[in-house]
Amino acid sequence: ANFLEREVYDLMGIRFSGHPDLRRILMPDDYDEGYPLRKDFPAEGKGWRSRFDFLPRLDEPVGEWSESEVPDDQRHQFMADDHPGDTKRTTEMLLNMGPQHPSTHGVLRVVLELDGERVSKATPDLGYLHRGVEKLAEGLTYMQMVPHTDRLDYVCAMTNNYAYVRAVEKLIDMTVPERAEYVRTIVAEMQRIIGHLFWLGTQALDIGAMTVFFWTFREREVLLDMFEKLCGARLTLNYFRIGGVDGDLTPEIITTLRDFLKTFPEHIREYDTLLQKNRIWVARTKGVALLSAEDAINFGCTGPVLRGSGVSYDIRKLEPYGVYDRVDWEVPLGKDGDTYDRYWIRMEEMWQSARIIEQCLNQMPEGPVMAVDAQAIPPPKPEVMRDMQSQIHHFIIFTQGFKPPKGETYCATEVPKGELGFFIISDGSSRPYRLKIRSPSFIHMGAFDHMARGYLISDIVTIFGTYDIVMGECDR
Repeated sequence: ANFLEREVYDLMGIRFSGHPDLRRILMPDDYDEGYPLRKDFPAEGKGWRSRFDFLPRLDEPVGEWSESEVPDDQRHQFMADDHPGDTKRTTEMLLNMGPQHPSTHGVLRVVLELDGERVSKATPDLGYLHRGVEKLAEGLTYMQMVPHTDRLDYVCAMTNNYAYVRAVEKLIDMTVPERAEYVRTIVAEMQRIIGHLFWLGTQALDIGAMTVFFWTFREREVLLDMFEKLCGARLTLNYFRIGGVDGDLTPEIITTLRDFLKTFPEHIREYDTLLQKNRIWVARTKGVALLSAEDAINFGCTGPVLRGSGVSYDIRKLEPYGVYDRVDWEVPLGKDGDTYDRYWIRMEEMWQSARIIEQCLNQMPEGPVMAVDAQAIPPPKPEVMRDMQSQIHHFIIFTQGFKPPKGETYCATEVPKGELGFFIISDGSSRPYRLKIRSPSFIHMGAFDHMARGYLISDIVTIFGTYDIVMGECDR
């Protein structure tokens, strides 16, 4: 609960007695303007001055400073002290990894304490991509929040949309048309394949296998092209709607998808052939970043990280949504809980995703892809363009939003990285009273120190990659 308690303290000011390292985690350590998620904190934020006086506040113009004007006690704050004490440490050293490091695939700083070439402690420094999404949600209608979920895990935006709209639909007790459920399941599994292909290509590239990177991105491009034809975008998709999806799968997309499924299993075998018995890949992943089942549960890990440790926890099986309970598929499990097991889990999940998509295409019924609810869902665009009453209805929904009943709900969705959950409190208005995002990337970063200790500095990139973390989702 280390990171979770620090987050509560950072954003709401609640202190936890006995916490060994209770300090801010997303905001800067010296942020003294209050606690952003409290209701007395303005949604537009507050100006803030760093402890370095020569840096301007956020609401001040940049001043003209010269080095001579900077006070002596603040001039060298960012430089290491060559003589921290009477004696120098000869066995331990501090090493900053990031915040601009190509292998973190985002803005992350990790302070590494080294004993020779072994890591004795790894302290992540988060918050470089913190945008205050949860606070921002309190000023947006429920529909206006959908595009902002794209910007969390921007590698797998489709499943972010899915997780959020499911939470809102649960809050207002809305039933989604059957065809829309099939379409949602199909595009969610397409996104899972895209996410795992991206992970495999970049993880292999960081270790030194460039060919795998080119091959995985070849298949990823095919799926992204289908997304572009489906909704006009490739990354930040904004495809899901409260009550359904923005548009139906066209015959052209279905044909292209079926052709892709015919060749994709063979491509997975190609990746596996390149890596499974590659001496460098095996040496860099086997027995590295071991995580027992007990530790994985205690840290709150989910997704491939948890299943790689042998724990059978997949929300699609335990609490089925979409049409996952109508298709045949399996949950792959690891045995050793190392980086290699997590690689194998993701390879197997791509197989299973292809199976799910194929069955959904064969079973998908005809029908609408949007629910009909005059209180919450705008009328179809053709009606808006020719009927004044529909135009008024459309205008009110998009400008004022709909008002769900008072209450609260939590809805969890199995995204490529693990369990992404949205907790929403409604006060009966058109905007959430409170919205909490359970980010799998943030949870997994809490286990980073535990999994990095004792390994070589050269293993850190591999260990970080084993989580498949995106900092936009982690920092929110």
